[in-house]
Amino acid sequence: MTKESLERKFPIVFPDKVKNGWVNGVRGWYVHNAKPGLYTLDIEHIPEDVVLEHNDPTSQESVGSRYRQRLCVHNCPNCFNDESGVYSKENRILTLDETMGLIDQAKEIAESERHRFQSVKFLGPGELLLNPQLFRIIEEYKRRNVILNIFTKGAVLGSDELARKYHGMTSNNLVEKLVSSSNIGLLLSFQSFDDSLQDSLVTSPGENGSIQGLLGYSRIRERALENIFNSGFYKEGITDRVCILNAPIVPENIDESFDIYKFFIERATPVIMTPSMVSGKGCNQFKISQDELNQFHENLIELYARIYKFNVDKGVQTPEQIQREGIASYAGAQPCNQASVGLYIRANGVVQMCPGRYDKETIYGNVFDADLKSIWLVSPNRQRGISNPLNLINNQCPAKDGHGAFPNDFYKRVALRYAELEECGGSSQ
Repeated sequence: MTKESLERKFPIVFPDKVKNGWVNGVRGWYVHNAKPGLYTLDIEHIPEDVVLEHNDPTSQESVGSRYRQRLCVHNCPNCFNDESGVYSKENRILTLDETMGLIDQAKEIAESERHRFQSVKFLGPGELLLNPQLFRIIEEYKRRNVILNIFTKGAVLGSDELARKYHGMTSNNLVEKLVSSSNIGLLLSFQSFDDSLQDSLVTSPGENGSIQGLLGYSRIRERALENIFNSGFYKEGITDRVCILNAPIVPENIDESFDIYKFFIERATPVIMTPSMVSGKGCNQFKISQDELNQFHENLIELYARIYKFNVDKGVQTPEQIQREGIASYAGAQPCNQASVGLYIRANGVVQMCPGRYDKETIYGNVFDADLKSIWLVSPNRQRGISNPLNLINNQCPAKDGHGAFPNDFYKRVALRYAELEECGGSSQ
């Protein structure tokens, strides 16, 4: 697969300016016109038989020991969710009914705050699309009028073998069944146009020269893209239900990140991109020399500034909008306000600030010890939205800012560099 071959398969929808009203965002990603309150959650779902096995004191198996067998076909070297302490046997794991009970608590909290609870995002552990309870889970959210956005590498959406194994249908039929669930959005990973680089970013070296993870992933992802682009997720070539996730941005792929962004925006598909989380194995990405990290930050600033210049040239944003919203932690996309209007609930009951960090400063409680409302009411996330209304528009990234992913003055430097590019004139394309 090459960029050129994808260009032939997927024609440009926006050759010049984007269609009036089109935004770089997927439904449920960003909470618009937020007032202080709980609007969204990041959540974890684990197959019920694995949960029961984990919680059984007579069993030696745990979510951690079953991770690669049941939860994920990949072995990403920068997996943010590879945290053995969360899924160890000493922790009880929430059942599906208990997890949906927390969604009901969130809806009650939102109702008491006089607004609607809007959306949930699934980031892991592993792939929700491999969960045998997938469509029951989807129906539970649909019944509650809640959008469910699913982060995925998309392998089961491009492999008939995997789709039949987990859901008894072809990958194309699986995509169409997801389309029919009107509350579902897909956040599809795309890290590189280069097959060998892409495959290296979702696999890890094993013993005796072996490779751990799904082999030939990049080709499978190409088929998944075909299935998705040709499905009902798109209306007249445009979608607000599919988003391309170019993450993590790492030194190996940063040079092509602008081309990835431009490619999918021109094809009316929202894009979010950001450097690695600093949780799980993601923090390993920043264990490099200071000179290497400084150079990565310089390249990142240039990338973000160039994307904002492209957005203005393309009509994705106006200069006034960028001034009003500020620079987003996800380059060129709708800002993130999740750390002000949401929480992250782990499968072991831990309530965190967001998926980006996992440490004592970002853990707010455990739903096995207290109800969700009591945790929310005293949480730093809620206070962040109260103390500064700008956080309700754009809270930047409390998880990454100054912790290796972004330097302390990142947003200011991006804004200054973007202003320089605007002053110089010329097209960013």
